[in-house]
Amino acid sequence: MKTLVVYYSFTHNNELLAKAIQKRLNCDIHKIEEVTRRTGLKILLDLILNRSPRIKPPPYSISSYEQCIFVAPIWAGKIASPLKTFLLQEKYHINRYSFITVCGGAPQQKEKLIKGLTKLLEQEPGQVQELRINDLLPEGKKDTIKYTSGYRIQLNDLEKFDRKIDEFMSGLEASYQPKQAVGSFASVRS
Repeated sequence: MKTLVVYYSFTHNNELLAKAIQKRLNCDIHKIEEVTRRTGLKILLDLILNRSPRIKPPPYSISSYEQCIFVAPIWAGKIASPLKTFLLQEKYHINRYSFITVCGGAPQQKEKLIKGLTKLLEQEPGQVQELRINDLLPEGKKDTIKYTSGYRIQLNDLEKFDRKIDEFMSGLEASYQPKQAVGSFASVRS
């Protein structure tokens, strides 16, 4: 199956994950790049004002890929705005997709992600997986934005997520159904 990994990463945590997945699948990869430099203030303003940042267009047609794997951080419970912009621009060219993220790990976040992606793209994701930074932190630092947002993933950290990454990878092929419009599926898969 012709696969494309599309990623956005502000701190390089999700870039490391995207490149690891691309290496495992031996597939194409695309980095979402913004037209202007991103700062913490821009992230905050995008969230508050629900803005969509300008991004550089991909150099190829995404519709030529049978499946896309999207990788990006979660900001305040939402998919990072540069990926959201990409998804809105490419919405009608995406055949099948899954989403995986390195994130802080808020409760019930996965269900919200599935719901949000399904509404945004008008089709359910094949797989959604969270690799929670909280799972890497010592007890006194868990659930604290200072430590979860400041944590920088290393290769040995990704090894701690091997089981979750393996589950995601093995579920890619099995989870896909023919593309369906919202409302025509019985349940949302995770």
